[in-house]
Amino acid sequence: MPFWSSMGQRILRAGKSGAEAVRSTVARRGGERSKNRRSRYVYEEPPAAELLNQQAVWARLEQGEAPAEALGLSSMVLRTAHVPRISVIVAVYEPVLRYFEATLISILSQTYGGYEIVIADNSLSTGVREVVNRYRDSRIRYYSVPGNKGDASLINDAARIAEGDYVAFAEVGDLLTKDALYQTALRIFQTRAEILYSDEDRSDPHGKRFDSPYRKPDYNKDYLLSCNYMKHFLVIRKELFLALRFREAYDGALEYDLLLRAPKSGISHIAKVLYHVTNASSEARAAGSIPGSSIAAGRSALEDYLRVRGIGANVSYSERRGIYRVDYRPGIFACRSDVGIIGGRVLNRSHKVTGGLMDSTGKVQYAGWDEAEGGPYNLALTRQNAMAVDIRCMKVRPDLQSLFEEMTGVPYKDAAFTEMSQEEILQRSLRLCGAVRDLGYLIVWDPAMITIC
Repeated sequence: MPFWSSMGQRILRAGKSGAEAVRSTVARRGGERSKNRRSRYVYEEPPAAELLNQQAVWARLEQGEAPAEALGLSSMVLRTAHVPRISVIVAVYEPVLRYFEATLISILSQTYGGYEIVIADNSLSTGVREVVNRYRDSRIRYYSVPGNKGDASLINDAARIAEGDYVAFAEVGDLLTKDALYQTALRIFQTRAEILYSDEDRSDPHGKRFDSPYRKPDYNKDYLLSCNYMKHFLVIRKELFLALRFREAYDGALEYDLLLRAPKSGISHIAKVLYHVTNASSEARAAGSIPGSSIAAGRSALEDYLRVRGIGANVSYSERRGIYRVDYRPGIFACRSDVGIIGGRVLNRSHKVTGGLMDSTGKVQYAGWDEAEGGPYNLALTRQNAMAVDIRCMKVRPDLQSLFEEMTGVPYKDAAFTEMSQEEILQRSLRLCGAVRDLGYLIVWDPAMITIC
């Protein structure tokens, strides 16, 4: 049987003294710090010429030119594409006005003009209204709902009065890049997607210093069941949003609850940073909520998703903030007919990654990392779907175990790979995982499964 263990009960072929364990911990921390220093991120705004071209495209669209003609054949636009209008909803409650205004300016600076801004103001003071009045821009729609109204109800009402084909969400203090709506509209032209999300990063409130880029995967079911990775910049077809709506019971994780319930056939990932999360918005969210409440709300939403679908599972918090772990009862293969393989990490005796999660070419992700390193947003320690995983740390669905033997040349129950070269292991892993994916099954990578080689 393949040799693996859980994170909580590692099976080691050689023991470790207390002193060695301390040295390992120190090395882990040092390794993680050096990993974080390895590359410095700088957000680069699209060149001025590109932004001007986007504005010119919008001018042609506004004059009635067809998207395929305005954008050119190389853009792969669907010929029946409709020019979408996007309603950007900003829900506010007594915000710091300079941060609100910064968010407003970032939306008004878009190169794509097919949008409106819906300001849903739950404040008792008049500061937000006064800021809006200074701009006198017909694209801004302001409505005031003073009183104790929760975000779910406030945003649902804003979506109902929105006139766009799609609704998008921006938080006070956060900033949209100048091409955020252009890139979103372009993807809608190309795919007619119903749900779109982009990469994001963090910045100071002035949009001058940037760090922590979040390079997200395309739709990834098991990653979504582990965290709310789609949150920014999120755009949803209005009809779909109104059908699902935000639910007050999950305030703090409204988008996550909605995304879990949404159909997954029309989701598109825009692999560009289109949204800057600032300290201002993070501090505002923290000040307006009980510590940990958003994480608890996300767990409740995930539990509800599993319960409604009749999936027996326990949802627990990972030791990494904002990451959930779903433990299936009696096991993932019994609970989910869509999973064919679940695989983990292969570590050497120094507890460095040597195998596990692989891309379609067989490149091992996080190779050389210490087992405790999570990397940006703890992606390296979060369960997710994979193109391929290592046959040395793998569980296979019972009805696919004969395929394991056919693809690897080794009986599943007696699988041993000590005589195989690294290249042979790589090729057989790719061959098996490719065959399983061709049959329509998902491959789940679980970093809590570990083999020591």
